[in-house]
Amino acid sequence: MVIEILYLLSFLFIWQFVGYPAFTAVVSYFSKPCEKDYNYKPFVSILIATYNEESVIASRLKNLLELDYPRNKYEILVINSGSTDNTSSIVESFTNCPKFSNPSIKLIEEDERNGKASAINLGQKYARGDIILITDANSLYDRSALREIMPHFKDPSVGAVSGKYIVSNPYRALPASEAFYWEIESIMFSGESYLDSVSTVIGTISAWRKELMNFNKKTLSEDLDMTIQVRSKGYKIKYEPEATVYELSAITSEEQIKQRKRICIGTIQNFFLHIRFFLTYPSLFTYVIFPSHKMLTMFSPFVLLSILFLYAFSWDLKVIVFHLMISISVFILIFILLMFLKSGFIKKH
Repeated sequence: MVIEILYLLSFLFIWQFVGYPAFTAVVSYFSKPCEKDYNYKPFVSILIATYNEESVIASRLKNLLELDYPRNKYEILVINSGSTDNTSSIVESFTNCPKFSNPSIKLIEEDERNGKASAINLGQKYARGDIILITDANSLYDRSALREIMPHFKDPSVGAVSGKYIVSNPYRALPASEAFYWEIESIMFSGESYLDSVSTVIGTISAWRKELMNFNKKTLSEDLDMTIQVRSKGYKIKYEPEATVYELSAITSEEQIKQRKRICIGTIQNFFLHIRFFLTYPSLFTYVIFPSHKMLTMFSPFVLLSILFLYAFSWDLKVIVFHLMISISVFILIFILLMFLKSGFIKKH
């Protein structure tokens, strides 16, 4: 019985780190690209939630004004939540300038800082577009971002679309590891999108049907909450790797640990918040995609500790050595396959 449990735990560990990424890479590698009607250009409201963003907001607005999309087909709304710097005055310099009247830029003031979800819900009330695109002040879009995302909404079954996140400073050790992480994430998102829906959207480049939006202010991961909400209503969430956003990665281990801690707590929080959906709505999203991509991450430390505990409990050197050899060999083989598929994915996209 101990041996069977050992191999089950090894399977879960390998599946999380290389098995599931390799599986989605195979799906992505052999899937046909989505056919897009670039003539479909709905009106879009771009929402930016800000707090003390005076150092980046001007360049962010200029970046959004240069998007390759009809200028009369989108607007920019900045929701400023109690900033104590010059964010408001910088945005107003754009709103008062006739040069930037199309697309229009609107400043919405929120008296105090209540989080991103609160700011987005407020901005939604003023948005004229049927599609809402959410972004951050410290990000930069590729010019084609809107043009690549919007055709997906011609399909009435699509409720949201996420773009591709790229680390813009991958030249130091920690950002380089973050860049590799997001390359693997992109592969998984692409395969998930083809199978059913992505496990979660990229918060700084996520587009939604306005009527589906209701961001929960009580969760630590409002983007994940909205993803599950939309999927539970029967809509699909797609991934568009040609719509790219660039952002600086955290450069200290403390910042990365803080980010990962928030993601982990938010994932657990959202799982229990929507547990009825996961238990009663059978689909690839609820039974394969979300558990493999999101939930197993939460339990991987316990899986590893359980393996070590069983080693100590059995204390059979032959069993331990054989199990280690099999597990490591399988891990390496699948990792090599994943790296091969990764290079093919990068060439494809």
